[in-house]
Amino acid sequence: MKLLHCADREAFIAALETLGRGDCIETDRFSDIASSAAELLTAAEQISARGADFASLHEGIDTRSEQGKGFFALCGALQALEREHRRAGIARAREEGKYKGRKPIAVDEQQFDAVVARWQDGALSARQAMAELGLKPNTFYRRFKDWENRQAKDEKQAAKERKKRVRAEVKEAKRAEEPLRARDVEKELRRSRRRAETQHEETVKQLQKDVRAEAKEQKKQRRDE
Repeated sequence: MKLLHCADREAFIAALETLGRGDCIETDRFSDIASSAAELLTAAEQISARGADFASLHEGIDTRSEQGKGFFALCGALQALEREHRRAGIARAREEGKYKGRKPIAVDEQQFDAVVARWQDGALSARQAMAELGLKPNTFYRRFKDWENRQAKDEKQAAKERKKRVRAEVKEAKRAEEPLRARDVEKELRRSRRRAETQHEETVKQLQKDVRAEAKEQKKQRRDE
């Protein structure tokens, strides 16, 4: 567990990269890490999500103490209230035909994929990745979450295609085996017929031979009489 003192917003963003469960981010005052109430609520949400604590000396907030334990819960409730107000406002604007949606920040997908890959490999820090893409932390992590979902979806689709291809190959193999078995059966039938015909011919020849031998014997007996 470590204590990370953040004197400004940049230091706070850097601290988030290594922040772990049980660690604590400390500031002199809220304004050191947030320029608005919305930023402060988001910062509290990010710290809480990592299982860490937060302390602000000027405001006397310390989530490690009994008095400060409710801070994250309060921030979460305020975040939920803010989101609810935002959704209600958007719904009203849509009904009035005024809502056009927030214009998304343009990001080159190929560049984003390349930067994220380097970040995950450890070649870039999160702060360097954000700077290279020109994105703020909230936007970067939101885009990264979308990227993860897209990767999972692509992998799921690829697995589905592989499964489908394997099934098709198995089906084709079975189909290829059926004519082979049919040919084997037909071949064996032809062999059986040839054996039967040969046996019949030999039987007929033997009968003919026996008949001639008997006729010859009878003829000989008549001459002797």
